[in-house]
Amino acid sequence: MERRPRPGKSEGVAREYAQHPDHGEGSPVRFKIWLLAGFILLLFGILTVQLVRLQILQHDQYVARAASNRVRTISLPPARGLIYDADRNLLVENAPAYRITLVAAEIPDEEVGNVSAELAELFDLQAWRIEQQIWERKYSNDPFLPLLVHEEPTPAQVIDVTSSRSTLPGVSVDTVSVRRYEHGQLLGHILGYVGKITEAEYEELSGERYLYSDQIGRAGVEAAYERQLRGTAGRDIVEVDAIGNVLRTLDHSPPRPGLSAVLTIDIELQQRIEEILNNHLGASLYASAVVLDVHSGQVMAMVSVPNYDVNVYSEITTKEYQDLLDNPGQPLKNHAVQDQFPPGSIFKVVTAIAGLAEDAVDPETRIYSPGMLEVHHELSPGIIYRFGDTTQGVFNIRTALAESSNVYFYYVAGGDPYRNPENPPRHPSEQERVDELAENGIVAGDVEFDGVGNQALAHWAREVGFDSPTGVDLAGEAAGLITSAEQKLQAFGEEWRDGDTYNMAIGQGFTTVTPLQMAVATAAIANGGTVYEPRVVKELIDSEGRVIQPWQPVVRNQLDIDPEILRIVREGMALCTLMGTCHDALVALPEMLVGGKTGTAEFNQTGTAVSGAEEGPTHGWFIAFAPFDDPQIAMVVFFEFSAGYLAAGAGGEILRAWAETSGAIASAIPPPHARVAITDEEYERLYFAVRERSN
Repeated sequence: MERRPRPGKSEGVAREYAQHPDHGEGSPVRFKIWLLAGFILLLFGILTVQLVRLQILQHDQYVARAASNRVRTISLPPARGLIYDADRNLLVENAPAYRITLVAAEIPDEEVGNVSAELAELFDLQAWRIEQQIWERKYSNDPFLPLLVHEEPTPAQVIDVTSSRSTLPGVSVDTVSVRRYEHGQLLGHILGYVGKITEAEYEELSGERYLYSDQIGRAGVEAAYERQLRGTAGRDIVEVDAIGNVLRTLDHSPPRPGLSAVLTIDIELQQRIEEILNNHLGASLYASAVVLDVHSGQVMAMVSVPNYDVNVYSEITTKEYQDLLDNPGQPLKNHAVQDQFPPGSIFKVVTAIAGLAEDAVDPETRIYSPGMLEVHHELSPGIIYRFGDTTQGVFNIRTALAESSNVYFYYVAGGDPYRNPENPPRHPSEQERVDELAENGIVAGDVEFDGVGNQALAHWAREVGFDSPTGVDLAGEAAGLITSAEQKLQAFGEEWRDGDTYNMAIGQGFTTVTPLQMAVATAAIANGGTVYEPRVVKELIDSEGRVIQPWQPVVRNQLDIDPEILRIVREGMALCTLMGTCHDALVALPEMLVGGKTGTAEFNQTGTAVSGAEEGPTHGWFIAFAPFDDPQIAMVVFFEFSAGYLAAGAGGEILRAWAETSGAIASAIPPPHARVAITDEEYERLYFAVRERSN
C-alpha cells in the first residue's frame, strides 16, 4: 500500500526546499554554472575570430613580416639630371660619394649598445645619442627607414665599416652622388643648389618614391625643375642572411634617370657682364643686369653681384653661412628677380605709352618745363608743392624721353597743376612768357590740360608686365607694385592726390619694379608689343641627348595698341643715346644705334621711393634694346646707390659685350656727339635720321 505523506507536512517541506538559497530556479549555483559556460564559449569565440584574422584575413601581412627577417627591399636612387649651358657645355654633374647609414630593425636589441659605442669611436660621435636614435627608430612606424650616421666619411672610415660587418649589424656604406657645379659662383643664383631632404619632406614625398638619403632642389633651376631633374627611384628585392649580407636578388626594378636641363644662358656673355658690374660697382653694395631675347623671352644672361659659390653648400660651416647672411651686399639674394625698387625715369616709357594710347598727347604735343612744377594746396593757399625737373625747355614726346623731362610727364599723367586763386598772381614777366607759349600751341603753366590719370597709367603699367611676377622659372620672384587710389586708401587711409599721379609718372612714390620686369617691358616695346614670359631653361633632354620637352615661347600678353605708338617710344629712346641722358652708353658702343633710357630713382633709407618734393639717395637704372633697326635683345642694368648716367656707362659696355660675342657689330651711325655741344641743326639731322631708320 502506497504511503502518502501527511497532509500539510510534505507541502511545507517542498516549499522550504524550493525557498532554500542554494535550490530552485533562482539558484546562485546554477547561475554561476551558466556564467562559467558563457565565459568559456566567449573565449573560444575570441580565439576563433583571432585565428580567422591571423590565418585568413591577415595571412599575407604576417607572411610578409616573417619574410622580412630574410627579405629586404633596397631602394635604388636615380641619377639626377645634368645641367648644360645654351651650347650644351656641362655646368652641373654628379660626383660619386659615400654615406654611412644604419637600419635599426636589423640591429639585435642586445647589440644596440655595442654598435652605438663602435660607431661613436669610429666617427667621433656621442654614443648615447646614437643609441637613443636607434631605439626611437626601432619603435617607430618604419623601423627599416635608414638613419644617417655620417654624411662624408673618409676612405679609411669606409674601409673600417666595410670590414666590420660582423660587429656592426645593420650598418652599411651607401654609394650616393653629390652635385658639382662648374661656374658655381658665376651662375649660383641661376643654378641654385640641392640639400638633404628633411623628415617632413620625406613624409610628404614618400608616395613619389623619394629616399631618405635623397638630395632635393633648394634654389634656382635645381628647385624649379626638381621633379624633372630627380628621376624615379628603382628597387632590388633581395634575400639576406642573419647579419644582412645579400644572398641573392629576387627582383630588380632599375631606376629611371632624371631629365637634363639645357639653359638659355650664354656663358661668355654672363662672364663679361659679371666683370663689368664689378668694375662699375663703386660705392654700390650690389648690382644686377639682365639680357633677354626680345623675340622669345629667353634669358641670355642674368647677373647679380655680389654672388656666392653654390659648391660651398656641400660643406659650409655655420660661421660661413652666417657671414653670407650678414654681408650687406646680400649675396644669397638674386637682386635681378627677388628685389624691387622704384624705377625712376625708366618708367617714363610706360607713361609715354599711356599718354599716346589714351590720346592725352600726340607725337607733336609740346610742353614747356621751367625746371619745376608748382602745385598749390586746395585748402591752404600758402602751401605750394614743387615737383622738380632735371632740365628745362620745350619738349615733345621724343625729346622728353631723350632729355628725361619730368615736367613733360607730369602733364601727361596728371594734367595741368592746380593753382589756388587765393594765391598772388604770377610775376608779369612770367605770365607773359606763359601766354606767349600758349599762343604758339605750347602747354605751359596752369593752362587747361587733361592727363591720363592714375587708373589709365596703372592699366598700361600692368599691360607691359608690372605688378605681378613675370613667371620666370626661378623661385622667389618679387611682384613689384603699381598702386591704385583704392589701395592707398586701404593702406594709409588717405585719398589719392594729383601729387601721387605726378610721382607715379616718373617712377617714384609707391611704384616699385624688379630689374627682370623692366627687361620684359623693354623687350615688349622693342618687339612691337608682345610680352613674353622669361625663361632660363631652353629644353629638357634625356641621357642620350634627345629633346624630351622642347621649350616654346609663352606669350603673357599682346598689347592692344597702335604699332606707331611703340615706334615713337623707340625713337625717343634712340635719341636718348644719341643726344640725351643715355649718351654714356653710346660712348662705349659708337658703332651701333641703340635705344635706351636712364633712371635715377630717389629713395629713403628704408628703400621706399620719396615724393617729387623731397630728396634722397638714388639708385641708378639703364634700359636698352639693340640694334635700333632690328631689335634682337633688351637689357636692364641696376646699381644700388648710384645714378642713371653711371648705369648707362656700364650698360653701354654690356651692349658691346653682347655685340662682340654675337658678331652683331656693324657701322650704324656717325661718331658720337656730346649733348652739351649739339646744335639745333645737328639735332634735327639726327632726329630725322632716326625717323628714317625706323620706317
